[in-house]
Amino acid sequence: MRDHIVATASRLFYRSGIRAVGMDLVIAEANIAKATLYRYFPTKEQLVVEYLKARSGRVLAAMEVAVAADTNPAKRVASLFRHLEQDAHSPEFRGCAFALAVAEHEESDAIRTVARGHKDAVRRIFLDAISEPRKAGAKRLSEQLALLYDGALASILVYRNPQAAKNAALVASELLA
Repeated sequence: MRDHIVATASRLFYRSGIRAVGMDLVIAEANIAKATLYRYFPTKEQLVVEYLKARSGRVLAAMEVAVAADTNPAKRVASLFRHLEQDAHSPEFRGCAFALAVAEHEESDAIRTVARGHKDAVRRIFLDAISEPRKAGAKRLSEQLALLYDGALASILVYRNPQAAKNAALVASELLA
């Protein structure tokens, strides 16, 4: 039941925005009793945190699959941007769920903590993708690559153009050269 509630809320929150989705809508869409929702999630913030954790798990797993396809660092990084571009072609794509959540609830330490954790994990994926985590400057390079990725996410949302992922991939390849 908990997973069903989180899945329903996830769909609603990402599609419509967290503030726009009330608990009554989650209850109606999940087809559950009010008491059931509040038994699992006494506050909306707790539900939002679980939504973000679940989304983070899915996003990071997909990113891991994307980099696992190759051993060449440049190709691994390029695959992350190709994966983003593919996601961006979906009509449901709304950009970075974590940035959107913090923008709507910047006063929430719990939401900000989950968002930061996700962003740190994305940086680690880029660090692992470049295959030389102990090399001087690797941490800085992984942070730059993650920043490009975030910028592509934002540009895709604003311009509704997945080409931003390709542009970011080109800059990433120059950084790696």
